[in-house]
Amino acid sequence: MRKIILSFLLVTTMATSGRLLAETRSAGKHEHGSSSVGIAVDGNDMAIDLDGPAANLIGFEHKPSTPEQNAVLARALDVLRVGDALFLTPPEANCRMVSAGVSPPEFGADGHSDLEASWEFRCGKPSALQWVDVQLLAKFPGIAKLATSIVTPAGQKAVVLTPGTTRVLLPRPASGLGSAP
Repeated sequence: MRKIILSFLLVTTMATSGRLLAETRSAGKHEHGSSSVGIAVDGNDMAIDLDGPAANLIGFEHKPSTPEQNAVLARALDVLRVGDALFLTPPEANCRMVSAGVSPPEFGADGHSDLEASWEFRCGKPSALQWVDVQLLAKFPGIAKLATSIVTPAGQKAVVLTPGTTRVLLPRPASGLGSAP
């Protein structure tokens, strides 16, 4: 059930953040150098999705044709499978990756292919989850900017991450509202 809620939250956030995504990726097209990330937090669970041109992660969008290109693709997929190293969280939040969904891009005849990946984390103390430091930009220099959509029970927002700005501050509950005197 939680997986369904997280998926719904990610889809909703991505849809409502269309203006930001339009700034970084043209509708229906992919833009080299730009990718998108969705982060959803619900209770102890955090789901993260990545979508972007394969060229941003491996440097090409055609089916690998040399042993070197096969090695580049394999290394990129291996890096993506280690979500704990790609998405850093406050240590006191005690977030641990519980699954990663990473597979090779489907190389199309049109010369364009996207790479998608997803990760699920479980956090021992979600109240301490105040930020996520996204390391994709450091690991994959072909990504110049990440259109990032975030949804938590406290709200939603969208930001663009760049190599110099990799930390996403998560929406926090308004302090003092609804609390007893």
